[in-house]
Amino acid sequence: MGPINAIIIGAGPSGISMGHKLKHELGFNDFMIFDKLDGPGGTWRTNTYPGCGCDVHSHLYSFSFNLNPNWSKQLAEQPEILQYMEDTVDKFCLRPHIHGSVECLGAKWIGKEGHWAVHFKDWQTGITFTRTATLLISAVGGISIPRDVHFDGMESFRGPMFHTARWNHNVDYKDKRVAVIGSGCSSVQVIPSLAKEAKSVKQYARSPQWYGDRPNRPFTAVEKFLFRWLPFYMLMHRWNIFWSIDKESYTYRGTDAGVKQRLKEEEKGRQYIRSKAPKEYHEILTPDFEMGCKRKIADPGYLESLNWPNVELIPEGLQKITPDGIISSSGREDEYDIIVLGTGFKVSQFMTPMEVIGANGQTLEQQWKEHRGAQAYLGTFVHNFPNMAILFGPNTFPANNSALYACEVQVDYAARALIKPLMDQRADAIEVKEAVENRTTNDIQLRLKDSVFAGRCSNWYIGEYGRNAASWPGLAIEYWLATLIPDQDAFIQKGGIYASFLVDYIVMFGKTHFGIDVELREQRNSWLIQKAWQKASSYVSYRLLSRLRKDPGLPGSFNSKQHIKSSACVRESLSEIR
Repeated sequence: MGPINAIIIGAGPSGISMGHKLKHELGFNDFMIFDKLDGPGGTWRTNTYPGCGCDVHSHLYSFSFNLNPNWSKQLAEQPEILQYMEDTVDKFCLRPHIHGSVECLGAKWIGKEGHWAVHFKDWQTGITFTRTATLLISAVGGISIPRDVHFDGMESFRGPMFHTARWNHNVDYKDKRVAVIGSGCSSVQVIPSLAKEAKSVKQYARSPQWYGDRPNRPFTAVEKFLFRWLPFYMLMHRWNIFWSIDKESYTYRGTDAGVKQRLKEEEKGRQYIRSKAPKEYHEILTPDFEMGCKRKIADPGYLESLNWPNVELIPEGLQKITPDGIISSSGREDEYDIIVLGTGFKVSQFMTPMEVIGANGQTLEQQWKEHRGAQAYLGTFVHNFPNMAILFGPNTFPANNSALYACEVQVDYAARALIKPLMDQRADAIEVKEAVENRTTNDIQLRLKDSVFAGRCSNWYIGEYGRNAASWPGLAIEYWLATLIPDQDAFIQKGGIYASFLVDYIVMFGKTHFGIDVELREQRNSWLIQKAWQKASSYVSYRLLSRLRKDPGLPGSFNSKQHIKSSACVRESLSEIR
């Protein structure tokens, strides 16, 4: 196989992180990033509703390779985060690789050619086209496609109706009657912002949530000075946040210590709700399920807003939408000018709606249906889909921690287990073994059954088959440990220049010097011999490749000119920023 190339689907945080890994750590420039949106940012470009922000501390919700001393406050809001994503793209010269307003329709593995044929549609021209790539990286994320719901009579409503992720900025909600459907994070964030200008805001929420305080003070000039000029101080601040958040995951486990701590946290949650919300809503707002069964919401002032005269909570579902408003499940009828859908996202439907066809001719959707839900080896690799990695894939979502941290850990893992071996031409195609994928998935599901994620609530973790395809069952640091050293025995590696050369050399050496005819094919079923060859090949290949990389003219070697060019690009960007 000749030089390799890569296609990344998605220019959000995962795609940006992978682009940086390829360009600046692996010295690899032959990649393209496609996104259906008109620019980078992913969920932070999609979600632009009033009040949109992050519930993870800013210094933790940052790329490790681009720590930001200039965050304005502890929990950044959408415009500042989007600007940070844009700045990161420009600082590391990733924009030339990004193609916006181009949607991936699907992909097919062409086994004879050893590459992916990826199909796209350019939304600016309407043209569909195909590109081929050795590597296919899905970086579409889990909060990219809104969960569309259908209520009886939706089409008849005379006013504007839209999802929070498709916010219509042309609609003026000042002095308007607004209905918000849903009780998730998006709804809770948008309600206080709407209520400051709207005539009335009424929320339809069938189920309660656990809430906690959301302290969000601005950083002082002194703190920003220290973050900028004492990087170690900023790094320690970041790690302190990480550990304080990560240890909260212990409360979600079914151990005696975890249950004891969780009960304490639930009592704190009940007290918080009572201290902020009107008394008439206390019973309605207090959950009867375990904390963590649904993601705990950092309260952005929502509970306080329920005290305002123009805000009302209606603890019911919808029976029907009329031309002028909504009829609730109890028959209550209210008139509205605007309806906002805060109904969440298709979190557990990974890579939807792309049609991805694997080595056996089956689509990824079909394969996952047969397995009763999405699954991937350590959330990244799927059998029958060679040379493909899924970022922020099944069972990788951290309970409370930073999604950016989880993405970077997974990017590092994909680079070590898949990308680097292909770059070094140790293999032409790499695919996880089905048995390994199934065993790991079953282990994760068993751990989840003993946690609050399998509790008595309806949440977005659980897919249509009743299986949790989203949550990671442990600490974020445990995922890092699980992916730190790839298990080479978990993968099937095919082809590769150096691997083939090494085996041929050993066979020839055995026949010439010892008169031994080594028939590797006939010994394939011998586990011990197979392991011996594998370990010997890996060691000698490693030593051989170490020498080969010193010569930039050899295939698979480190391109020093390419690296220098990338470094110069970074220096140029840095000088512009300064």
